[in-house]
Amino acid sequence: MDAVTALSYMVLGAFLGMMGQGIRFAIGMKKRYEENTGKKSKEWFDSARMILSFIIGAAAGVLASIYLLGADVDRYYLLTVMAAGYAGADFIEALLRKYKPINLSS
Repeated sequence: MDAVTALSYMVLGAFLGMMGQGIRFAIGMKKRYEENTGKKSKEWFDSARMILSFIIGAAAGVLASIYLLGADVDRYYLLTVMAAGYAGADFIEALLRKYKPINLSS
């Protein structure tokens, strides 16, 4: 496998990881919105948290794509990497909280 193919898997993984994390983030925001109905949007929405969340999802997607390097890119691959972006973000956030206490839950 050449470097361009490996890089294309990683870029695809980053994009799919962000999509998976976007689903997770949207669900979390809906929950927070329902809990804070009537408050101003700045009180329940944090754009920095959203950006960090997508970066973490991209990192999880890249890690999954490296693990699956060389696999056929079919619907199972796409869904697997998206799921890694969704679930892998929890793992990465737990590691971040362990070494530096921050509030990343969405």
